[in-house]
Amino acid sequence: MEGLKYPFDSQLILRAKKKIRRELLAENEQRIRKHIAVLGGSTTSEIRNILELFLLDQGIEPVFYESEYNRYWQDVMFANPVLEEFAPDIIYIHTTSRNINTFPEITDSADIIDEKLNAVYDPFQQMWEKIAELYHCPIIQNNFERPRYRLMGNRDIWDMHGLSNFVARLNAKFCAYAQTHANFYINDIDFLSASFGLQQWSDSFYWHMYKCAPAVPAIPELAFNLANIIKSIYGKNKKALVLDLDNTLWGGVIGDDGPEGIEIGQETPVGQLYSEFQSYLKAQKQLGTLLTIDSKNDEGNALAGLNRPDSVLRPEDFLVIKANWQPKDQNLNEIAETLSIGTDALVFVDDNPAERHMIRSQVPDAAVPELGEPHRYITDLDRSGFFEVTALSADDLQRNRMYTANLQRQHLQAKNPDSTRQLRAS
Repeated sequence: MEGLKYPFDSQLILRAKKKIRRELLAENEQRIRKHIAVLGGSTTSEIRNILELFLLDQGIEPVFYESEYNRYWQDVMFANPVLEEFAPDIIYIHTTSRNINTFPEITDSADIIDEKLNAVYDPFQQMWEKIAELYHCPIIQNNFERPRYRLMGNRDIWDMHGLSNFVARLNAKFCAYAQTHANFYINDIDFLSASFGLQQWSDSFYWHMYKCAPAVPAIPELAFNLANIIKSIYGKNKKALVLDLDNTLWGGVIGDDGPEGIEIGQETPVGQLYSEFQSYLKAQKQLGTLLTIDSKNDEGNALAGLNRPDSVLRPEDFLVIKANWQPKDQNLNEIAETLSIGTDALVFVDDNPAERHMIRSQVPDAAVPELGEPHRYITDLDRSGFFEVTALSADDLQRNRMYTANLQRQHLQAKNPDSTRQLRAS
């Protein structure tokens, strides 16, 4: 559903959540059903409601268990036949800085502060280990947003007595646990709150009136981020980017301006924007995302643009290059067929609203992010969560190389069936 794609209107989602839910359920799509336990240190009913919308949109039908207010630890550590019978597929622990009940005081020694840090952290680790023992399911745990104020100003982040320093150390301990335990994932509300705006995220009105943390207007951001983790756990990530060229990978129209006239590289501010975007895409490729091109262009011009010395991306970075004058939906379908993946695994990235509309109409399974100005390309694509990384294996890092080898074998097989054995032997 387009209204649930990033960037979305959070206020509209909050106002129209019941209508959106009815529309999603009326689509009668095939979805996987998952039991999700939400254990909260604050009021979580609205988080559950909005999370359901994003999960339904991702092809996951959630069934929820919800703890009573601020009973997240007790629900795990004490006998809980209801949760045991529920048999969660995922347990999400929604805690925030409001649930930190001890902080350093200015007179505390370093040893006392360490004791306080462990007193906050240890119950979390006990809870995670109990979940692993009892339920054998993935755990998603929030880290902590920074405090709403800095008692010591800028010193607060580095002084051992600072609240900000204390939260940062807690977050580091959570990360260290995640690095050594499979099936444990961090929902990074430290980043989300900074991106949303910490003062708005932590608005005290919503806490004291409704015991909501974060503030209600921030809940769609949190729920969307959480849904991206869940859909990634269940293998619903996208696999490939299908990229336009003119005014998407570089500034200008290469057919009009020529290879020397397009803007890329460090000579102009606009060129720097596109180079930065290409660097982001190159990094995505290194993580295993497949890169392809779907552009209305002469192939010679397309290759000339990619072969410029200041282009970050080169022709060999792309598994398939469709630079021609065919309709882009036809090219996109052919790209999917060449890669032997479904169109639902593709993300179509194009600056032209008409082309985006056409792909949405003709290839509704493909994801089509709504791009803003070039300086927002990275944010618009990155925050959409198409390639959320919940696992990173050696195969992921070698995926492009394996696809390249497969395409080479297919090409040689088509030309000469006997050549496949030669390529394999080499």
